[in-house]
Amino acid sequence: MKKRIAGFFGIVLALGTVCAGSAQNKPDKVTLQLKWLPQSQFMGYYVAAAKGYYKNEGLDVEILPGGSDIIPEQQVYNGVADIGVTWVSSLLKYQEKGWGFVEVAQVFQKSALLLVPKSSSGIKSVQDLRGKKIGSWFGGNEYELYALLESAGLKRESDVKLVQQDYTMDQVKSGEIDAASAMIYNEYGLLLESGYDRSQLNVIDMNDAGVAMLEDNLFVNSKWLANNKDVLVRFLRASIKGWAEACRDPEAAGTIVYNVDKSVSLAHQIYMAKEIAKLVEPKGFEASKIGYIDPAGMRQTAAYAMKYGLLAKAADLKASVDDTYWKKAAGK
Repeated sequence: MKKRIAGFFGIVLALGTVCAGSAQNKPDKVTLQLKWLPQSQFMGYYVAAAKGYYKNEGLDVEILPGGSDIIPEQQVYNGVADIGVTWVSSLLKYQEKGWGFVEVAQVFQKSALLLVPKSSSGIKSVQDLRGKKIGSWFGGNEYELYALLESAGLKRESDVKLVQQDYTMDQVKSGEIDAASAMIYNEYGLLLESGYDRSQLNVIDMNDAGVAMLEDNLFVNSKWLANNKDVLVRFLRASIKGWAEACRDPEAAGTIVYNVDKSVSLAHQIYMAKEIAKLVEPKGFEASKIGYIDPAGMRQTAAYAMKYGLLAKAADLKASVDDTYWKKAAGK
């Protein structure tokens, strides 16, 4: 009888151990807020999810799509999301307001913004923009354009005419504007897909002009970070792996994103993926450095943000950036 009782308690203890182990192995829930709709701009996160990289790090990651009425900073501030994707200039604005955000990784190492005139316009350089109509989306997209014009000694108030631009590229096609703003991974691709050959378009690249501002980064609320440092390191490690895989095989990455939300064609998602890979892992850039926060790029972005009125004072980059967790994730 005593042996049966002992056996019974042994089973109970064993079951208790299994249950406790199951509770301990429960993945940590993380919510990521994107800046825009599902597209290859965010392919590294989708690849990390599809390949099980988050799962392998003990994470259950929910990827929230963005949209025109969704502001990542507000989503993170309100606790709807734990981690957000936004542009550095936008994040600096909210940091100045005292929202308690910290940038933890810089995904895009280069600016994606171009000015695109048709070759027939005769615009080959920044100087050729004098007296021309230039399209801009404004809303935070104009600062590089301002810096570009100033770099050539052009006054935006008198030497050019800045025009509100839509996202169709119809204005530059019709000749309503002489040069259009375009993200290399999206609107420029739309022009090519609409029938234009590259020889029919000229490109003014913000990186080549030396006026680039940093774009997509990862940020968190410092309050959330205080209790989730290990979670963040694991998230960054899996994300870096996802981005590295996506950059190695952008066609596969573009297909993964396409299957998430078939809002654009597969061909466009793959085109986008190939261009995004060049921004995340530029030529000569090591895959192990994906997510690196470049101090010079940060300083230039912050300087333009203040110079052109987005910020009221110089940003305190030491307080607003912390690469500690990226270094741990990347093994630096």
